[in-house]
Amino acid sequence: MFWLDAMQERPDSIHMLARGLDETDRLSRKQILLGLLGSTALMIVSTWGVLSLLNFVQVYPVDPIKILPYTLYMLAGSVLSTVIAFILCIVVIRWPRIVNIPLRIHRYAKKGTGEYFLSPEFTDQTWSVVLRRSLYGSILVVGISLTILGFDMMVASTDFLLISGTYLMFISIIILPFTLLEFYYGPWLVKDSGLYHLDERDRSLSNVGDDLEDILEFFAGIDILFILLELTISVGGTAPWLPVFIILIPLGPLFSIVLNFTLVFMLFKNKATSSMLKFLNHDCEVPDMVSTPDYIRSRVLALIDRELLVKPSIEEPDVLPLSEVNASVLIENDIELVIEDDD
Repeated sequence: MFWLDAMQERPDSIHMLARGLDETDRLSRKQILLGLLGSTALMIVSTWGVLSLLNFVQVYPVDPIKILPYTLYMLAGSVLSTVIAFILCIVVIRWPRIVNIPLRIHRYAKKGTGEYFLSPEFTDQTWSVVLRRSLYGSILVVGISLTILGFDMMVASTDFLLISGTYLMFISIIILPFTLLEFYYGPWLVKDSGLYHLDERDRSLSNVGDDLEDILEFFAGIDILFILLELTISVGGTAPWLPVFIILIPLGPLFSIVLNFTLVFMLFKNKATSSMLKFLNHDCEVPDMVSTPDYIRSRVLALIDRELLVKPSIEEPDVLPLSEVNASVLIENDIELVIEDDD
């Protein structure tokens, strides 16, 4: 194919694209360290706060003596999550193919139609991005955990519901590495790599990473809303605050843990993105805007021009200029006058 020949002629195209990563603003190591310290403080406050609240309302009493050990356990889990985050980032850099499950999901959703190409737009690293992405990751993990639990939480016992909230937290932590690797790091890398999908059937052009995150966020949000509705129906009359509280039990500590994953990822984000670009371009043979700009532009323009080509041409009626119309009216009037004079 034309674009494959062009890629072979310009093998350094990915290196040229990766140079844009060096021009973006990044969080310094000092900022990331401060963020990790803040995440640790958030873990302590959220764990201590949840346990103290449970003990205060006497719905699920917790021995005050055990609050400190429980908090230390969660703090140890936060430190462990940071270590796991380092491992996952190294894995993604060395073997970017490992996060290809989201790509398979996208191809399945699009039924294998359309074309892919690379046109990365590198963004700066800011605190707003870190916090927004961490919140998204926390909701995603909770939604997937609720899907695993299913309807085991749909019971009338208030005590069991609180225990189920604890189960939800532990299940979320257990599936955390896999979930964040495939459904958090994966779509994020695909998005920053600028992988676009050109769908001739739907006449659409979209970023694959954005599509994947929209799909995942939709299903996670539906799971959370559905569980909240079922819990409200079950115990809403006796404890209307309980359904929301069950979701908040894992969401606080999870946000702290996902924040650790996000901050560590910021250290390796440029290398991971560069590795993903090479994987998509060399292994998956996806054309890019540096080596094959003319081919990609022609495909995009063909999608736009096709609308103009398929429109039926509507013949406009012949319209005489105003001067000719006036002249024809005068001639008709002269003919009528001549006929009257002859009569």
